Amino acid sequence: MAAEAGSPRRPRRSREEVCQALVEAAAALLAERASGRVTVRAIAARADVNPALVHRYFGTKQRLMRAAMEKSQRTITTEIDEMADVLEGAEDVFRTTLAEKEFIAFLARSSLDGVLPDLPAGNPAMRRLVQRFEAEGEERGTRGRHDPHVVVACLSCLAMGYALFGQFIRRGTGLDGEPDETVEAAIVEIMRDMAGSAFHE
Repeated sequence: MAAEAGSPRRPRRSREEVCQALVEAAAALLAERASGRVTVRAIAARADVNPALVHRYFGTKQRLMRAAMEKSQRTITTEIDEMADVLEGAEDVFRTTLAEKEFIAFLARSSLDGVLPDLPAGNPAMRRLVQRFEAEGEERGTRGRHDPHVVVACLSCLAMGYALFGQFIRRGTGLDGEPDETVEAAIVEIMRDMAGSAFHE
């Protein structure tokens, strides 16, 4: 049936644009609700595409979920690769993580739902950060108080925990009256101190 005269025709999108829209829609929905309640039809509707394209381009909802998670991982990994050093780069990584709140919520829900169980072991952002710590430790010729793996684990807990529960934590600790910039600047300083423990006794 022909479109009614005067009705706007949806512009044709490339495969890349459709995939991008589906990945973003999946991440948004999976941040909002449990994975079992996110259907292929709901993702397609949010992306404004035909549900058949999910199967054509990704095969399964699981693969689409993985693609959504990998996209956010790449964003954080790129920030890690571009920082001058791990101490000065703490703020950039922290702010990038805060900007990926949707991904953090998605990761939390996926972990609680027991889906994509292999992802933590293959986390490229954390793995890359450990590599940066190890490489910079060798360059400095120093061995710190704490293993770089543990330091990265603590930094990740701090950044991801604050991204997910920042407002709740601030209310509970009496920091809710402080400006965001003040609290976040103080957190960055603490992160730098934690990062430094990988290089100093």
